[in-house]
Amino acid sequence: MKSLVCFAVLLSTSMCFADSWYTKKIEGKLLYDLYKDSGVPKEALERTFEFLDINDQKEFKVKLYDEPTTKKIANKNYAVIIDYSKPSSSRRLYLLDLKKGTVEKYYVAHGVNSGEDEAVSFSNQIDSKKSSLGFYITGSTYEGNHGESLYLHGLEKSNNNAFERSIVMHGASYVSMDFLEQYGRMGRSWGCPAVSEAISQKILPLIKGGAVLYAYHKSLMSVTQASPTVQNVSRDKEQTAEDSHEVVPEELNP
Repeated sequence: MKSLVCFAVLLSTSMCFADSWYTKKIEGKLLYDLYKDSGVPKEALERTFEFLDINDQKEFKVKLYDEPTTKKIANKNYAVIIDYSKPSSSRRLYLLDLKKGTVEKYYVAHGVNSGEDEAVSFSNQIDSKKSSLGFYITGSTYEGNHGESLYLHGLEKSNNNAFERSIVMHGASYVSMDFLEQYGRMGRSWGCPAVSEAISQKILPLIKGGAVLYAYHKSLMSVTQASPTVQNVSRDKEQTAEDSHEVVPEELNP
């Protein structure tokens, strides 16, 4: 009989799960420890494991054009954490291989109105051109303006307009070492978690079809719950396209 393991990482009351992600091991070492030791942010990792445990068999109602549909966590091979607490000049996208216990780290863009190198403002509003925090589930891929792109369905009040906002994962020329060397930061999207063109070709096939993606900021998780429409790290530091002189042509292409 499988042992029951209780956790109360995020919840005020404990919940028990048989075969929790916290108990999974790879070659005798806990999956959780492998990721933590690899530098995955602890709070984001705990929230992701908790989410996977609680919602293992749940069907999420999501928007898909004019027809409502449901999605499940069907892809349990991979999960993604994006740590927007870190600047775009850092590798802040963590691709977690849930079968092997390995982590790969990549650059990822934030919205042009979320800030310069650091993302300090987030929004779920249509046309805000800001990134949105919270849990997503991946959909299918399609051919868009940036080539192969991946639908993202927001599962929280802080990101549930993602489909209407065309928030997807795609490759972009402004996420590159050349751009970083020239401008001291990665380029910015219109809210999409854009990655380099080469990396998009690698990871989109891996995470499509019902994988969990968590967009996280260490200073804003409680704010995200209390004020899901807009969250700011500091209104003093907030940068927008209107008051920035650093917007370049590549960032103006949706």
